Amino acid sequence: MRVRRETIDAYILILPLLALLGVFILYPVVSNIYYSFTKWPGFGPAQWTGLKNYHRLFTDKKFWAALRNTGLLILYIPIGVLVPLLLSAIMREGLKGWTIFKAILYLPNVLGYVILGILFNVFFRDHGPLNTFLRDAGLEQLAVNWIGTTKTAIHMVGLLFVVWSKIGFGCIYFLAAMSSIDNQLYDAARIDGAGWWRIFYQITIPSIRFAVEFWVVLSFIEVFARAFGFLFSFTYGGPGFSTWTLEFGIYILGFKNSQMGYGSSWAVILLLFCAIIAVMQIRLLRKAES
Repeated sequence: MRVRRETIDAYILILPLLALLGVFILYPVVSNIYYSFTKWPGFGPAQWTGLKNYHRLFTDKKFWAALRNTGLLILYIPIGVLVPLLLSAIMREGLKGWTIFKAILYLPNVLGYVILGILFNVFFRDHGPLNTFLRDAGLEQLAVNWIGTTKTAIHMVGLLFVVWSKIGFGCIYFLAAMSSIDNQLYDAARIDGAGWWRIFYQITIPSIRFAVEFWVVLSFIEVFARAFGFLFSFTYGGPGFSTWTLEFGIYILGFKNSQMGYGSSWAVILLLFCAIIAVMQIRLLRKAES
């Protein structure tokens, strides 16, 4: 009886949380899946259309452009992992003024993606400060229209959003992980004549392997589900569809073009990608516990 009473009390305690999850997570997900099979402008009754939205989706150039752009951003994830990892290893060696460097590198996380997008939009536009400086310095050949051409815009997003904006938090994250490594391992490696790179690859990385894997998963989440604020203020998806992603397309189709039903089909595809990432994260956590 006592065990049963404790079980009932436990369910009573988590009931408010379950209610919030149902209202704010489960219901929106289920309703979004339903609306993805309808023609719905966002208000009024929805008209059932079956798989019409998905047929349109897989023949839509904007959708394939969004997938292509997301794939290009994913290619920057290894750089976004390696750069803060290297910087953390260097700062761990006792770099003078490393606390100041850490504060400067963390600054992007304080400003936020929207502010960063606005600042970089001004800085990298065709007649912005960077190109003005290059032209005045006689380096006109380097004054590229960084965010005004389809070939360079998505790569600027990759470098600034996936790599640069994550350096500060990444350094703090990896430094915290490296603090658990026994210094005797480094001392023994140096006595054996191992150089810095060998120590880095054979001691540091294996010792914080779970932290690196978790950071990779977190980077995937950022690319798929947290890039909207930066894209909205930096390029607004342009030029053309060159910097569209799935979540940006959902905003444009659903809230700007009043095609909420069609936008919901994009959201379902994004949900599938996020579900795959969640499975990866769960497996990493189970692996760490075992």
